Amino acid sequence: MNNYKAMDIANYIVEYTNNTLKKDNLTPIKLQKIMYYVYVNCLVKHNIKLFNQPIEKWKFGPVISDVYHSFKVYGTNHIDTVINGYEFSDGEDGGFEFKIIPFDKSEIEESSVVSEIQFVIDKLIDVGPFELVEKTHREDPWKNFEPRILKGEKSLYYSDEEIKHYFSTHDVI
Repeated sequence: MNNYKAMDIANYIVEYTNNTLKKDNLTPIKLQKIMYYVYVNCLVKHNIKLFNQPIEKWKFGPVISDVYHSFKVYGTNHIDTVINGYEFSDGEDGGFEFKIIPFDKSEIEESSVVSEIQFVIDKLIDVGPFELVEKTHREDPWKNFEPRILKGEKSLYYSDEEIKHYFSTHDVI
């Protein structure tokens, strides 16, 4: 089924950008916008909700919070590696155990939407991060909330319904 964790999609974008496209221009802000348009593209074209984590409406456009916090250490620099998952469990000695779970791209590569994901990355990877921010700011799902966003209101989320409604009459990319 095509329901992944947002971090899996983020890691796939990082891996594809670095190893397939051989690009070095994927910043955290660009990753957020590419993830948004990958999500939108799959939702609008295939009615597939790619991941369940909410997409928030932030000052600089759409953001998936846990992905943001995982990759923000890169600042304005290129993201050059995936971020592996981890698992904590209770240890037999009463302490805890820590297990690294390496990112595995195979499930995404075998999915029905991998070509859509790659299409969006291919189209947007060379667009500047703030060009992508401006693009999201011109779209109703963000623009209609601009005063609230700019006042610092939190917990504003994109809904699938507003995405479908807006992009039913506008091109995704």
